[in-house]
Amino acid sequence: MRIAFVLGSYKPGACGISDYVNLLSGELEKKNISCSRISIDSSKALSFSSLADDLPEADLISLQFAPYAFSTNGLSGAGLQKFGQAVRQRNLHVMFHEIWIGAYPRATWREKCLGWRQKREILKFLDHSKPQTINATNCAALDRLKQQGVEANYLYMFGNIPFAPLSDDNLNKRHELKVAFFGTLYDSFPYPLLSRQLLSVSKTTRQAIRLLVLGRHREKSGLQALQNEAEKHDFKLEITGELNSESLSHCFQKSALGICTTPFDIMGKSGATAAMLKHGLPILAYDDGDTPAKNLFISEPFLDQVFLLNKEDKSELLIKFINKQTRPIFNGVSHVGEKMLEANH
Repeated sequence: MRIAFVLGSYKPGACGISDYVNLLSGELEKKNISCSRISIDSSKALSFSSLADDLPEADLISLQFAPYAFSTNGLSGAGLQKFGQAVRQRNLHVMFHEIWIGAYPRATWREKCLGWRQKREILKFLDHSKPQTINATNCAALDRLKQQGVEANYLYMFGNIPFAPLSDDNLNKRHELKVAFFGTLYDSFPYPLLSRQLLSVSKTTRQAIRLLVLGRHREKSGLQALQNEAEKHDFKLEITGELNSESLSHCFQKSALGICTTPFDIMGKSGATAAMLKHGLPILAYDDGDTPAKNLFISEPFLDQVFLLNKEDKSELLIKFINKQTRPIFNGVSHVGEKMLEANH
């Protein structure tokens, strides 16, 4: 079988979708599946239009879609439609890492206007191309696609931090409850609500709270909000700066708990959260109410691993998971490879 992955600029180590395709290709190649990567990169004169004129020889074309991966303004223009028409008679898989912007209640008028144009472009492309399978990584995207009559299914988005074994004597010290933050510290996250949950756990376990801000961070207001909570409640706060993947894996294993500051309905598109889940960390997340509750779900491998801050107090179940002697290590790359092949054979 031959699979051609189509994505934006191919920059492993600097682009989440590039890392995703790189890892997934490697996994599929272990199964003797030939994988190629086609980069849509305007800086190198590689476009959807030129791809339409020279489609790859492949049994499956897998489009890894995010509006801003292909264009700085999130609009791909006529080239995308030309590609859609050209690929209509081929086996096409569309993986939505992101859809159109502005599809949430508090969006600005600018986001809603641009999002309307993006939505129109995407729906027109799907109508032209008639994909064999359509996937999305999160509840919100699936809900918005469903509202437009698009039949799409969930596909897990794995993290790009490989598991690096750590000796038992280096695991989490029992006198501290280490809480890992990895990824963007959004200022819209309810940090005071998180503090109340952590204090409840700390009171029961009699452990001091240490907050670990791992890797790079760009949201200064979110970091300031976290620092304010640390000072208010006498939490220890450690900011590591950029770390290599081995160090990050070790930090996850030394931690008792991970925090997802991405809203729960789009948590599935967070590679940072996926990396913490993969390492067996229980995750605290927050439902901001943007997606109807009936359309929210937790991916099956992690049903007992994700806890919502704005649900009834789950301290007892959370502590029980934290105290597990061994944590499940989930091979997300293998899982996605199998699911993708099942759906597209």
